[in-house]
Amino acid sequence: MLHVVADIDAEIAVYRRWWAERRVDGVLVVDLRLDDPRIAELERLGVPAVVVGGPRGVGGLPAVWIEDDSEVSEVVRYLARLGHRRIARVAGISGLSYTEARGEAFARVASELKLSAYVLSTDYTKESGASATRQLLTEPSPPTAIIFDNDVLAVAGLGVAQEMGLRIPDDLSLVAWDDSYYCQVVHPALTAMARDVSDHGTRAVNALFALLEKGTITRVPGARGRLTPRGSTGPVPAQRDQGHPGTAGRRRT
Repeated sequence: MLHVVADIDAEIAVYRRWWAERRVDGVLVVDLRLDDPRIAELERLGVPAVVVGGPRGVGGLPAVWIEDDSEVSEVVRYLARLGHRRIARVAGISGLSYTEARGEAFARVASELKLSAYVLSTDYTKESGASATRQLLTEPSPPTAIIFDNDVLAVAGLGVAQEMGLRIPDDLSLVAWDDSYYCQVVHPALTAMARDVSDHGTRAVNALFALLEKGTITRVPGARGRLTPRGSTGPVPAQRDQGHPGTAGRRRT
């Protein structure tokens, strides 16, 4: 069963109704939030549940997660090796655990490498991605590389950059999270972090079966993503390699 709800309160109401009516044997919880009230309520109800997210903030529930921090570190280091010193991140929705995990890793690695780092939050829509990209590229010292938290944001950002007359990757490098068909058919094709979504779903369902059949609390990371370089990333032009150390982690919304 898949049920789409308007907000977290409505989701909790669904869990209560499903469990009261014994309509489900267990549930998968997605989009884990910081201090997520669903966790405590599911534990109170006694609903067998697996959190697709973590490892922090899952209470006593089983969990399967993606190691966003190591993936972010790989992407930032890749861009740094290409000479980029001003790197921006167009982030997803604030308050989601994986959004915050990526943010912490982005700030930490940027500080370690003495990069200038900027973060703008969005709601994952193409409109917010376009707006964030336009804002970044009109800065007095715009970034030479931008990392987007999903494919939709990245494709929207590519369109804005090209409308502004920037050559990709000669003037600006772009990286997308969650590789997809969209990343591969645009021109230039977008460098992206590819993930095996089917494998991740299989691990989550197996963890739920282990809980239902054996009472096993499974907590494991999923398979790590694979950075796939394509035509949207390249070395930074020498005339634009003017970093401003000390601004790592600057965030805007």
